[in-house]
Amino acid sequence: MAFVKGQEDRRPRISLSSHLFRRGLHLLSPLLFLYYLFPYRMFGIPTWTVLVLITGVIPLVIEVFRLTRGKVLFGQRPHEERMLGSYAWSLWSSLLIMLVLPQQVALPIIVVYSFSDPIVGEIRIWKKDLVYPLGFIFTAFLFVLFGYNIFLACFAAGFMLLGEATELQGTLRLRPELVKFYGLKKGGFSFGFKTDDDGTTQLVPALFLGLLYLFAPSVFPQPWFHPLSILGG
Repeated sequence: MAFVKGQEDRRPRISLSSHLFRRGLHLLSPLLFLYYLFPYRMFGIPTWTVLVLITGVIPLVIEVFRLTRGKVLFGQRPHEERMLGSYAWSLWSSLLIMLVLPQQVALPIIVVYSFSDPIVGEIRIWKKDLVYPLGFIFTAFLFVLFGYNIFLACFAAGFMLLGEATELQGTLRLRPELVKFYGLKKGGFSFGFKTDDDGTTQLVPALFLGLLYLFAPSVFPQPWFHPLSILGG
């Protein structure tokens, strides 16, 4: 049984089981809240190093292995055979904002993204012209559940939907004169790139909410989770 994915119609189809698996992975993102329950150091090692290992290094190793062999993992779309997987964009974006931003900014973005992004995708399958109106309402509602006031929730939802709609693509390469001067293989030091909405849907609101927190931290709620004493905090 084939299922049309909720993005551009020109992209290849994936199976229903793969589609459901991808949606399920999104719903696991809120488990990152566990990071805030651990003390800042355990056995003399900063807790953030474990976070970097799990959400940064391990996915990097998997992606390098996968891309060098042209493999597609279960749940991935065919086009991910030649570019970074969506799950990697998601994990690395979550990692970055957790390391840089305070909990009351980072955690709502990650959790709301994990629910909003799949819902927006399903709305797109159902009725494309309602994607952003309904997506905005649903996303703002989720931010309100996190204690954001209505204005802050709408601010956050607007930029999250902007991130969902944003895509950057191009080519990274060495300057031609360097290739010629050093006798490098022509065309061997360039590669195309394209951002993924699993990254931009988090990074765009993180940028603007982070800036707002810098100038007006009082408009944000207090942190929800603190290190548990039973874990050594």
